[in-house]
Amino acid sequence: MMKVLFITNIPSPYRVEFFNELGKYCSLTVWFEAENESNRSWNVEKSKMNFSYEFLKGITIGLDKHVNWSIIKALRASRFDIYVLGCYSSPTEMAAIQWLRSHRIPFLLNSDGGFIARERDWKHRIKKYFISSATGWLSSGQQCTKYLTHYGADPAFVYEYPFASLSYSEKERSPMRPERLESFKRQERLKSKVILSIGQFISRKGFAELLKASPQLDDGQTSLVIVGGGPLKDEYKKIIKDMELDHVVLKDFMSREQLIEFYRAADLFVLPTHQDVWGLVINEAISFGLPVVTTTGAGAAYDLVDDGRNGFVVDVRNMNEFVRKCQYLLDNDAARAEFGAVSQSISCRYTIKQMASRHMERFASFLEEPTVSGDAARIG
Repeated sequence: MMKVLFITNIPSPYRVEFFNELGKYCSLTVWFEAENESNRSWNVEKSKMNFSYEFLKGITIGLDKHVNWSIIKALRASRFDIYVLGCYSSPTEMAAIQWLRSHRIPFLLNSDGGFIARERDWKHRIKKYFISSATGWLSSGQQCTKYLTHYGADPAFVYEYPFASLSYSEKERSPMRPERLESFKRQERLKSKVILSIGQFISRKGFAELLKASPQLDDGQTSLVIVGGGPLKDEYKKIIKDMELDHVVLKDFMSREQLIEFYRAADLFVLPTHQDVWGLVINEAISFGLPVVTTTGAGAAYDLVDDGRNGFVVDVRNMNEFVRKCQYLLDNDAARAEFGAVSQSISCRYTIKQMASRHMERFASFLEEPTVSGDAARIG
């Protein structure tokens, strides 16, 4: 059986679900750089991690920069058919990239996404060095592929896969019974139509701008629910108080199980982000058959939102247009239903099972093809 090593930051719930699925098809080992990060509220039960794993010894600098110098000792002591690194910006994975490169061991660099931006020349050179050092690249989609090739990835060796979030069963995604829906809305003080958004309360999510523009969506029948919690909660509460936004409901971080009923009660999902390299909440929203309005700052928008068919993708700087698209969908029941059906159709291609299956296909291709650098050595 193929021996695969994944090196990644922390056991986030969607990654654990993916690793559990991937481990059914290969001998999978995962090295985690830390158990959690200070800006995350995830709680993963290790007893549900059905694959071989290890938490590398080390320290974390800031929010998410992990330093695990034991990585070199671990690499020296092991041998795998496939090496996959989950990022290039962690000190730990920079060290791993350098070691694998110096020992002429082919490896794959996995990326969830990225946006090309103007930057200092030294920063560009560092990114290009580490990204282009890989032998092949696993890309979450169109925007990610552009990002990787910008930094030196060879398009011939970029392997795209369907990036999936936590899976929900058909029963969990089924519409609420009318009496249950009415009861839930009464319990949560929601109006007849519900706009849902989910994300950390941080500036790049765009929630402050959405709140300030939201009076245009207050027709007396619509609630805006923003779920996430975080450092800007008090700022958002002040905006709500100062602007007397009685149609807005703020909720702190919720578990997967707690979110289900909000997804089921929603009529429209929005993500006004300034920048998200992907945005897994869009995966979840379309799996519940929701139309989506998001921005060009969401990496997932380029693969999961078919503009004008299951949602709208608006320029990140144009909040007025963002609100107009929301109004259009709220005012048109038939359009919402049609968009929702397309969302569900798209979501069928983005499941954990398909993500794992595509990875195995990509691994097989990677083993069969010559390396980017033309080295005679091959994996396995």
